[in-house]
Amino acid sequence: MGIWSGNLAKLVTPLPDIMSLPSAEARFVIALRVAVMSQKSYRDARPYLLDRLGNERAVNRFLLLVEAIGGVWPEAVMIGRACCPHTMPDEILILSLLRCAKNDHRPGFDALICEMIGPCGRDRIYADMISFSLAYKASTLSKEV
Repeated sequence: MGIWSGNLAKLVTPLPDIMSLPSAEARFVIALRVAVMSQKSYRDARPYLLDRLGNERAVNRFLLLVEAIGGVWPEAVMIGRACCPHTMPDEILILSLLRCAKNDHRPGFDALICEMIGPCGRDRIYADMISFSLAYKASTLSKEV
């Protein structure tokens, strides 16, 4: 397999379905979709997010994170519909960023988005992701074993 065909194979690799993600990550993706769609329709997503994320602090941190991402992302963040089982590339990228932040892997975090977001934007997203993951972890500890 040559260089070109190997790279082409990577491009056509399907993205995971939401049902194949760990439950905490699936809830995060669904909450992201609901938050964005609620904002576009001028509805309050807090009751649904509270049900998905577990506590008010996690919801507040999550909404700050969504605002930070929306403020520095160079284009509109592409998310799927709330009922769609397929994930979108931006959703997987945001999940990968969250995994890096949760595991305190700043070099990996920066490597994922350094070409599209400047240092100040990356710092804000990283701090908000750590803050959210701490609040979310506290609410999911009893649910996930």
